[in-house]
Amino acid sequence: MQKQYKHLFKRYSEEKSSEKEKKIIDTYFNKIQYNGITEQNIDNVLGDRILLKIEERLERKKKTYYYRISASVAAVILLGTLLFTFNSIFKTNHFITVAAQFGEQKNVRLPDSSVVYLNSGSSIVYPEHFGEDSREITLKGEAYFEVVHKEKHPFIISSAHFKTQVLGTRFIVTNYEKGLASVTVVSGKVKVTDQHSSKSEIITKNQRVSYDDVSGAFIRSNNIESSNYLAWREGRIFFDHAQIDQVLLTLQRKYNLVLKLDSKPYQCNTISGNFSGNDIEKILSSIRFINDMEYSTIKNDTIKIKLKPCKN
Repeated sequence: MQKQYKHLFKRYSEEKSSEKEKKIIDTYFNKIQYNGITEQNIDNVLGDRILLKIEERLERKKKTYYYRISASVAAVILLGTLLFTFNSIFKTNHFITVAAQFGEQKNVRLPDSSVVYLNSGSSIVYPEHFGEDSREITLKGEAYFEVVHKEKHPFIISSAHFKTQVLGTRFIVTNYEKGLASVTVVSGKVKVTDQHSSKSEIITKNQRVSYDDVSGAFIRSNNIESSNYLAWREGRIFFDHAQIDQVLLTLQRKYNLVLKLDSKPYQCNTISGNFSGNDIEKILSSIRFINDMEYSTIKNDTIKIKLKPCKN
């Protein structure tokens, strides 16, 4: 071995090397690692001490190598976990909106094969995949539900005033932005819970609860003919002591018209009956005989309504 290297090794073993000398020794260490140089290549006087330094350095390099491998594997596992979690969240939070415009109705099959029939001017929002614990959707307007029975996965409909929870049944939820909010059960059992006070009502076949948004109370009706509240599914319109302003809103949604009330509504102006057909003129004529009112067409899609005062 050349004298200059012996001198450098000695200084290195005594930890007295300068930065420049350390770089020279590093180069020599690399040659040892890749060319298989052993202790016989080093002077016997410095051999043991220098070999110890060499082994320590090689061990550190080996550990660094394994640490890098371990870190790479851990990074791959972490990346896979994050991707799986991201995909799961993305699936859960991917929501679908379906809306029925004025003058139309729509049918929607949900991920669990339950079916929703949307009335005019209504919409629902539901996830692409239901969760493991429940099936929850949001409704605006009116819809008829045929829910697939799943005992451990309750079906929940959130609307403006209340939540409706079922296990498997057929029912109608009505909750337009303007108008009476109600739930009518055709078969099975549902639980209706006030969104604000958490008050609840359980109703079964041919029962109905209406929500009074002034008092915040539920009004229960028993022994009703639930099929009447499904009249819109057959192209008919059913009114049960409905106020005239609610009647006009219903007609606007069904026929996609503008009905302008040219006078204030009176308490006596309520409508009851089952009306069929797609001719708005016939329906208005029928209502005119029931109630004192006049109507006139302003434009093709606008009709003006004028009510007469109640008779004593």
